[in-house]
Amino acid sequence: MAALDRPGAFSLGLPFMDRAREEFLDLLTLVDKADNARLPAAWQDLVVCAAENFAREDVWMRATGHASRKDHEIQHRLVLGVIREGALQAGEGRLLQVREMARQLRAWYEKHVQTMDTALARHLRGTPFEPANADERAKTSPPVWSEMLEAVEHVASH
Repeated sequence: MAALDRPGAFSLGLPFMDRAREEFLDLLTLVDKADNARLPAAWQDLVVCAAENFAREDVWMRATGHASRKDHEIQHRLVLGVIREGALQAGEGRLLQVREMARQLRAWYEKHVQTMDTALARHLRGTPFEPANADERAKTSPPVWSEMLEAVEHVASH
């Protein structure tokens, strides 16, 4: 079991970020447990979750001037590209490759959370960014781009 999989083992100290991390890990666990018939759909759910979570973090980083934004965004883009490739492989029935991707993705994600996301959480706590507002947004359905742009404008105006 990876360190991030243990309940309460690792918190970023921002509930909205912790919820996103837990959602991603829950979906990754569903991928791990999926039989071959369910694996393509489980992987696609993971792709959607990753795309939404990465986009949300990218908006927060741009809105608050996070110093490591470019490196963090590059990781998001590269990994999302690989995850999307996994969806194509799953659709072609190359399920062993997808299962190996899931194993490697879990290892990458653990390091990413412990380094990049930890730095982002520390940064967000030290800016005029309002976690309470982000927390409320995170409770609803995933934000659409217009809502994220509103959040950026709100933070930028303060």
